[in-house]
Amino acid sequence: MKNNVNIFRKMPTLIAGLIVAFAFASCVGSDAFRDELPDTGSKVDTVFPSANFDYTASQDDFRVVNFTDLSSEANTYAWDFGGGATSTERDPTHTFAAGEGIYPVSLTASDANGETSTITLDVVVVDELVAAFQCVDFLCDPRTPWGGGRGTSTFSGSSSPTPPEGNGAAKISSSSQFLDQTIRVVAGATYEIKFWYVSKTTGTSAGALLIEDGDTGVDFLNEPIPLTSQSTAYVEYSVRFTTGDETENMRFNIEYAGTECRYSKISIDRI
Repeated sequence: MKNNVNIFRKMPTLIAGLIVAFAFASCVGSDAFRDELPDTGSKVDTVFPSANFDYTASQDDFRVVNFTDLSSEANTYAWDFGGGATSTERDPTHTFAAGEGIYPVSLTASDANGETSTITLDVVVVDELVAAFQCVDFLCDPRTPWGGGRGTSTFSGSSSPTPPEGNGAAKISSSSQFLDQTIRVVAGATYEIKFWYVSKTTGTSAGALLIEDGDTGVDFLNEPIPLTSQSTAYVEYSVRFTTGDETENMRFNIEYAGTECRYSKISIDRI
Protein backbone atom coordinates (compact mmCIF):
# COMPACT_ATOMS: atom_id res chain seq x y z
CA MET A 1 0.00 0.00 0.00
CA LYS A 2 2.85 2.38 0.66
CA ASN A 3 4.06 2.00 -2.91
CA ASN A 4 0.58 2.84 -4.20
CA VAL A 5 0.39 5.93 -2.04
CA ASN A 6 3.78 7.17 -3.26
CA ILE A 7 2.78 6.69 -6.86
CA PHE A 8 -0.38 8.80 -6.53
CA ARG A 9 1.45 11.50 -4.62
CA LYS A 10 3.86 11.94 -7.55
CA MET A 11 1.12 12.07 -10.23
CA PRO A 12 0.10 15.72 -9.71
CA THR A 13 3.74 16.79 -10.10
CA LEU A 14 4.06 14.84 -13.35
CA ILE A 15 0.82 16.26 -14.74
CA ALA A 16 1.85 19.81 -13.80
CA GLY A 17 5.15 19.32 -15.62
CA LEU A 18 3.36 18.16 -18.76
CA ILE A 19 1.07 21.18 -18.70
CA VAL A 20 4.03 23.57 -18.41
CA ALA A 21 5.84 21.82 -21.27
CA PHE A 22 2.74 21.94 -23.48
CA ALA A 23 2.18 25.61 -22.73
CA PHE A 24 5.81 26.38 -23.60
CA ALA A 25 5.53 24.48 -26.87
CA SER A 26 2.32 26.33 -27.68
CA CYS A 27 3.97 29.68 -27.11
CA VAL A 28 6.94 28.76 -29.24
CA GLY A 29 4.70 27.52 -32.02
CA SER A 30 2.45 30.59 -32.01
CA ASP A 31 5.14 33.25 -31.72
CA ALA A 32 8.60 32.09 -32.74
CA PHE A 33 7.45 30.24 -35.85
CA ARG A 34 4.44 32.34 -36.82
CA ASP A 35 6.26 34.17 -39.64
CA GLU A 36 7.88 31.03 -40.98
CA LEU A 37 4.74 28.99 -41.61
CA PRO A 38 2.00 30.11 -44.05
CA ASP A 39 -1.58 30.43 -42.87
CA THR A 40 -3.92 27.61 -43.76
CA GLY A 41 -5.18 28.02 -47.32
CA SER A 42 -2.86 30.96 -48.09
CA LYS A 43 -1.40 31.44 -51.56
CA VAL A 44 1.69 33.25 -52.74
CA ASP A 45 0.85 36.47 -54.62
CA THR A 46 2.24 35.88 -58.11
CA VAL A 47 0.04 38.32 -60.08
CA PHE A 48 1.01 41.93 -59.46
CA PRO A 49 -0.67 45.22 -60.42
CA SER A 50 0.14 46.86 -63.74
CA ALA A 51 -0.69 50.57 -63.87
CA ASN A 52 -2.02 52.17 -67.04
CA PHE A 53 -4.50 54.87 -68.01
CA ASP A 54 -5.97 56.90 -70.86
CA TYR A 55 -7.45 60.38 -71.01
CA THR A 56 -9.76 62.60 -73.08
CA ALA A 57 -10.46 66.31 -72.91
CA SER A 58 -13.95 67.58 -72.23
CA GLN A 59 -15.76 68.71 -75.36
CA ASP A 60 -17.01 71.76 -73.46
CA ASP A 61 -13.72 72.94 -71.93
CA PHE A 62 -10.36 71.74 -73.27
CA ARG A 63 -8.74 72.33 -69.86
CA VAL A 64 -10.97 69.70 -68.22
CA VAL A 65 -9.51 66.23 -68.74
CA ASN A 66 -11.28 62.96 -67.96
CA PHE A 67 -8.99 60.10 -66.93
CA THR A 68 -9.81 56.41 -67.42
CA ASP A 69 -8.01 53.74 -65.41
CA LEU A 70 -6.76 50.82 -67.51
CA SER A 71 -4.78 49.10 -64.74
CA SER A 72 -4.99 45.38 -64.07
CA GLU A 73 -5.01 43.51 -60.74
CA ALA A 74 -5.55 46.71 -58.73
CA ASN A 75 -8.21 48.02 -56.37
CA THR A 76 -6.81 51.31 -55.05
CA TYR A 77 -5.50 54.26 -57.03
CA ALA A 78 -3.34 57.29 -56.30
CA TRP A 79 -3.18 60.01 -58.98
CA ASP A 80 -0.70 62.88 -59.05
CA PHE A 81 -1.54 65.67 -61.50
CA GLY A 82 1.33 67.91 -60.44
CA GLY A 83 1.24 71.14 -58.45
CA GLY A 84 0.01 69.27 -55.38
CA ALA A 85 -3.23 68.09 -57.02
CA THR A 86 -4.08 64.44 -56.34
CA SER A 87 -7.00 62.02 -56.38
CA THR A 88 -7.84 58.54 -55.15
CA GLU A 89 -10.80 58.02 -57.50
CA ARG A 90 -10.51 55.28 -60.09
CA ASP A 91 -11.57 57.51 -63.00
CA PRO A 92 -11.03 61.12 -61.91
CA THR A 93 -11.51 64.41 -63.73
CA HIS A 94 -8.93 67.18 -63.39
CA THR A 95 -8.85 70.77 -64.63
CA PHE A 96 -5.50 72.08 -65.85
CA ALA A 97 -6.21 75.71 -65.06
CA ALA A 98 -3.00 76.96 -66.72
CA GLY A 99 -4.38 75.95 -70.11
CA GLU A 100 -2.37 74.54 -72.99
CA GLY A 101 0.75 72.56 -72.23
CA ILE A 102 2.22 69.15 -71.53
CA TYR A 103 1.65 67.87 -68.02
CA PRO A 104 3.22 64.70 -66.56
CA VAL A 105 0.55 62.74 -64.70
CA SER A 106 1.33 59.72 -62.52
CA LEU A 107 -0.89 56.85 -61.44
CA THR A 108 0.06 54.38 -58.73
CA ALA A 109 -2.17 51.29 -58.74
CA SER A 110 -2.14 48.94 -55.74
CA ASP A 111 -3.67 45.59 -54.83
CA ALA A 112 -4.97 44.26 -51.51
CA ASN A 113 -1.52 42.85 -50.63
CA GLY A 114 0.17 46.24 -50.85
CA GLU A 115 1.91 45.55 -54.17
CA THR A 116 2.11 48.66 -56.35
CA SER A 117 2.81 49.74 -59.91
CA THR A 118 3.37 53.31 -61.12
CA ILE A 119 3.14 54.85 -64.59
CA THR A 120 3.74 58.46 -65.68
CA LEU A 121 2.36 59.77 -68.96
CA ASP A 122 2.60 63.21 -70.56
CA VAL A 123 -0.92 64.64 -70.90
CA VAL A 124 -1.16 67.03 -73.84
CA VAL A 125 -3.68 69.83 -73.30
CA VAL A 126 -4.55 71.84 -76.43
CA ASP A 127 -7.15 74.52 -77.11
CA GLU A 128 -9.17 72.64 -79.69
CA LEU A 129 -12.10 70.29 -79.85
CA VAL A 130 -10.98 66.69 -79.34
CA ALA A 131 -13.57 64.18 -80.50
CA ALA A 132 -14.15 61.38 -77.97
CA PHE A 133 -16.66 58.61 -77.39
CA GLN A 134 -18.27 58.01 -74.03
CA CYS A 135 -18.14 54.50 -72.53
CA VAL A 136 -15.32 53.33 -74.82
CA ASP A 137 -15.00 49.98 -73.00
CA PHE A 138 -18.79 49.34 -72.99
CA LEU A 139 -18.75 48.87 -69.19
CA CYS A 140 -21.01 51.84 -68.42
CA ASP A 141 -24.15 51.35 -66.38
CA PRO A 142 -26.69 52.43 -67.52
CA ARG A 143 -25.80 52.13 -71.20
CA THR A 144 -27.36 55.43 -72.21
CA PRO A 145 -24.22 56.75 -74.00
CA TRP A 146 -24.87 54.10 -76.66
CA GLY A 147 -28.63 54.63 -76.75
CA GLY A 148 -28.53 57.07 -79.66
CA GLY A 149 -31.63 58.92 -78.49
CA ARG A 150 -33.53 55.64 -78.10
CA GLY A 151 -33.12 55.57 -74.33
CA THR A 152 -30.42 53.06 -73.42
CA SER A 153 -28.72 50.47 -75.59
CA THR A 154 -29.80 46.88 -74.98
CA PHE A 155 -26.49 45.23 -75.85
CA SER A 156 -25.32 42.44 -73.56
CA GLY A 157 -22.04 42.68 -71.64
CA SER A 158 -19.56 39.96 -72.57
CA SER A 159 -16.20 38.73 -71.26
CA SER A 160 -15.72 35.66 -73.46
CA PRO A 161 -13.62 35.48 -75.48
CA THR A 162 -11.43 37.81 -73.45
CA PRO A 163 -11.61 41.39 -74.81
CA PRO A 164 -8.31 43.20 -75.62
CA GLU A 165 -6.48 44.63 -72.59
CA GLY A 166 -9.17 43.17 -70.34
CA ASN A 167 -11.74 45.77 -71.43
CA GLY A 168 -15.44 45.11 -71.56
CA ALA A 169 -17.34 44.12 -74.68
CA ALA A 170 -20.79 44.67 -76.17
CA LYS A 171 -22.52 41.60 -77.57
CA ILE A 172 -25.00 42.24 -80.38
CA SER A 173 -27.06 39.13 -81.09
CA SER A 174 -30.54 40.31 -82.14
CA SER A 175 -32.24 43.07 -84.10
CA SER A 176 -33.23 44.81 -80.83
CA GLN A 177 -29.57 45.40 -79.93
CA PHE A 178 -27.40 48.17 -81.36
CA LEU A 179 -24.60 50.69 -80.77
CA ASP A 180 -25.46 54.33 -81.45
CA GLN A 181 -23.66 57.47 -80.27
CA THR A 182 -23.38 61.03 -81.55
CA ILE A 183 -20.35 63.15 -80.61
CA ARG A 184 -18.96 66.57 -81.50
CA VAL A 185 -16.30 66.79 -84.21
CA VAL A 186 -14.40 69.43 -86.18
CA ALA A 187 -15.73 70.44 -89.59
CA GLY A 188 -13.65 69.55 -92.66
CA ALA A 189 -11.43 67.17 -90.70
CA THR A 190 -10.35 63.59 -91.37
CA TYR A 191 -10.85 61.08 -88.57
CA GLU A 192 -9.94 57.47 -87.98
CA ILE A 193 -12.18 55.25 -85.86
CA LYS A 194 -10.83 51.97 -84.50
CA PHE A 195 -12.50 49.18 -82.58
CA TRP A 196 -11.95 45.51 -81.84
CA TYR A 197 -14.49 42.85 -82.67
CA VAL A 198 -15.09 39.12 -83.03
CA SER A 199 -18.00 37.38 -84.73
CA LYS A 200 -19.41 33.97 -85.43
CA THR A 201 -18.11 32.67 -88.73
CA THR A 202 -21.46 31.96 -90.37
CA GLY A 203 -23.62 34.59 -92.05
CA THR A 204 -22.92 37.52 -94.33
CA SER A 205 -21.89 40.40 -92.07
CA ALA A 206 -20.75 41.15 -88.51
CA GLY A 207 -22.87 44.30 -88.45
CA ALA A 208 -23.99 47.28 -90.53
CA LEU A 209 -21.69 50.25 -89.87
CA LEU A 210 -22.96 53.78 -90.48
CA ILE A 211 -21.06 57.03 -89.92
CA GLU A 212 -22.99 60.16 -90.82
CA ASP A 213 -23.45 63.86 -90.15
CA GLY A 214 -25.35 63.94 -86.89
CA ASP A 215 -27.41 66.98 -87.93
CA THR A 216 -28.12 66.50 -91.65
CA GLY A 217 -27.98 62.70 -91.92
CA VAL A 218 -25.49 62.84 -94.81
CA ASP A 219 -23.50 59.61 -94.93
CA PHE A 220 -19.74 59.75 -94.48
CA LEU A 221 -19.45 55.96 -94.54
CA ASN A 222 -21.95 53.12 -94.86
CA GLU A 223 -20.60 49.57 -95.12
CA PRO A 224 -20.98 46.04 -93.79
CA ILE A 225 -18.42 44.79 -91.25
CA PRO A 226 -16.80 41.57 -92.51
CA LEU A 227 -17.03 38.37 -90.47
CA THR A 228 -13.92 37.36 -88.53
CA SER A 229 -12.14 34.19 -89.65
CA GLN A 230 -12.53 32.66 -86.18
CA SER A 231 -14.89 33.17 -83.28
CA THR A 232 -12.33 32.87 -80.48
CA ALA A 233 -10.13 35.97 -80.85
CA TYR A 234 -10.70 39.70 -81.38
CA VAL A 235 -9.32 41.55 -84.41
CA GLU A 236 -8.91 45.28 -84.93
CA TYR A 237 -11.03 47.16 -87.47
CA SER A 238 -10.42 50.76 -88.62
CA VAL A 239 -12.13 53.20 -90.96
CA ARG A 240 -11.42 56.76 -92.07
CA PHE A 241 -13.82 59.49 -93.11
CA THR A 242 -13.87 63.27 -93.64
CA THR A 243 -16.50 65.52 -92.13
CA GLY A 244 -18.35 68.17 -94.12
CA ASP A 245 -17.47 71.84 -94.17
CA GLU A 246 -20.28 72.62 -91.72
CA THR A 247 -20.35 69.40 -89.71
CA GLU A 248 -20.65 69.87 -85.96
CA ASN A 249 -21.73 66.39 -84.86
CA MET A 250 -20.91 62.88 -86.08
CA ARG A 251 -23.15 59.84 -85.54
CA PHE A 252 -21.59 56.37 -85.19
CA ASN A 253 -24.03 53.49 -85.53
CA ILE A 254 -23.79 49.68 -85.70
CA GLU A 255 -26.92 47.58 -86.25
CA TYR A 256 -27.34 43.81 -86.06
CA ALA A 257 -26.95 42.12 -89.47
CA GLY A 258 -27.91 38.54 -88.70
CA THR A 259 -24.69 37.30 -87.07
CA GLU A 260 -23.79 37.48 -83.38
CA CYS A 261 -20.82 39.78 -82.81
CA ARG A 262 -18.90 41.35 -79.92
CA TYR A 263 -17.31 44.81 -79.98
CA SER A 264 -14.68 46.29 -77.65
CA LYS A 265 -12.35 49.25 -77.11
CA ILE A 266 -13.53 51.95 -79.54
CA SER A 267 -11.47 55.09 -80.25
CA ILE A 268 -11.47 58.09 -82.57
CA ASP A 269 -8.45 60.19 -83.62
CA ARG A 270 -8.05 63.16 -85.92
CA ILE A 271 -5.62 62.44 -88.74
